[in-house]
Amino acid sequence: MQPDPIRVIAFCSLILGSFFLAKSVSIKTPKYVLHELLAFKVNKSRFFRKYISQRLEAVIGFVFLFLGFALQLYLEVDALGEAERRAGTSGFDNWWLVIGITVAAMIAIAMLLSRITRYFSNKVFVEHVRFMVMTHGFPLESDEGLVLELGRVMRIARGDEDTIESYSGKVRAKMGLPPGPGTGVRGGRVPPYR
Repeated sequence: MQPDPIRVIAFCSLILGSFFLAKSVSIKTPKYVLHELLAFKVNKSRFFRKYISQRLEAVIGFVFLFLGFALQLYLEVDALGEAERRAGTSGFDNWWLVIGITVAAMIAIAMLLSRITRYFSNKVFVEHVRFMVMTHGFPLESDEGLVLELGRVMRIARGDEDTIESYSGKVRAKMGLPPGPGTGVRGGRVPPYR
């Protein structure tokens, strides 16, 4: 059996895609995590540059994997059509329709799973912050950005009349936390979320 150049390209694309996706998985090195845990100075701008690089590597990995699997799918459909032609039958005329339905179903499943993971990640985030406030007495109101992010995640409406203190009270009520002391809170209107 002669090697098919398209199959070779597909496998090389899959290997490249896997490599780039594997590279993009870990954002923080063990050394960086240890520096954070021990409260040593860390190079945050270097971490941010690495984060951007790894996001791009994830996109590149996805493109190569998609290309590899698309070529494999093409070869499978082509082989099936060739077998039908050799047998003198034409029972697989609607293969583009089958592929279209399959791709649409895969996109729908991916979107559903993305929403499910987003829902659970938001839920875990809120529960962890709630645990830190209840167990360790973390002063929620001292971090304006965190209060705004919690409000966004829990879909708490913000009115023009809301101050940080009043909005923090809404966030605490939604999380089931007792009212905060209001210390360390900057006054003023709630800034728009970016």
